[in-house]
Amino acid sequence: MPIGTNTTKVTLPRVPLHTRNSRKFMTSTTFLRRSDPQTSLAAFGSRLAGASSLSASSIAFVASSCARGLLAPLLLCLSFGALAQNYYTAPGSPIRTFGQRYAQAAQVVDSQSRMVFYRTRQSSSVPGAASIYVNGAYHASIIPGGYSELCMPPGSIELGLKSVEVGRNVKDNLDTITVMRSASAQTQFFRVQDTGRGRQVLQPVQAAEALREIDGAREQTHTISRVTGAVECSINRNPAPAPQTITLAADALFAFGRSDLGAMSPTGRASLDALVARLRSEYIQLDRMHIIGHADPLGQPGPNERLSMDRANTVQQYLAQAGLGSVRMSSEGRGDREPVATQCGRVATPQAIACHAPNRRVVIDIAGARR
Repeated sequence: MPIGTNTTKVTLPRVPLHTRNSRKFMTSTTFLRRSDPQTSLAAFGSRLAGASSLSASSIAFVASSCARGLLAPLLLCLSFGALAQNYYTAPGSPIRTFGQRYAQAAQVVDSQSRMVFYRTRQSSSVPGAASIYVNGAYHASIIPGGYSELCMPPGSIELGLKSVEVGRNVKDNLDTITVMRSASAQTQFFRVQDTGRGRQVLQPVQAAEALREIDGAREQTHTISRVTGAVECSINRNPAPAPQTITLAADALFAFGRSDLGAMSPTGRASLDALVARLRSEYIQLDRMHIIGHADPLGQPGPNERLSMDRANTVQQYLAQAGLGSVRMSSEGRGDREPVATQCGRVATPQAIACHAPNRRVVIDIAGARR
């Protein structure tokens, strides 16, 4: 409506609107007819009530009273206060940092991958929050008992972590950086893990273990993700069957510390031959197989990484020669980063070597159409 002799322009102060997905400012401007001030101000009050926690009748009553003789600034003060109720926490009220409890989500579409970051309630030796960074951009800050999830196109991703304690200066550099490759249509879990030296790392966790640990965790909702390329998670309405996971003990496949085909034991060859026969009988079609080698933490990380990679490559080579050469296969080594036995010693004694046996393993993820 153009401003003329029968209108009065009223402009409210700029009110910050904070939402999870945006941050912007609103300036409310309305025009009141001088010819019918009671009706116009009452309607104006009703509009304010829609954006505040006060009732429409209460604000309309105040507006009508103002129109009959009180000063217009009183209405502006009341309206601004009503709007502010909706956007500012009252003194003494708790800040809401948690949202819904974690519920196992359905599979995302093939064009996305989902990452779930969480921190157990027992993870409290490092004070403050653990801030997660993805490809150099801030994503979320997680305290014990919290989680946050993120969906992105699959590919190579750099994950960073920084410990932040209230009352202390924020560090410029990240504590740790991990480079990983996210998988299409898969959910990958990362636990904020204390190293025992006042630092934290993002530890990849198998889904079964993560779902046990994350049970009861609440979503962190008090900050806004700044990650470029993040997308809203889209559920796959026609998901493919979940891949089958088979774990083979590396000690049954290879001599200790070895990875070549010549070091594979007769028992190891027999177990792989039995696996090939089993897959042929259980599957109409094998789409893909992903082979992951794991090592124990005895020794240095570099050699452990190479050992796990070499063992995965050798198993892939053997399966291809045993009759699965037409199946799309890939392999990787994860070194000692994902132990399943965590209470063993770090010195290579006979007791520690035996204790770490579950960590020396080869995991095979299998996808296809089953009979």
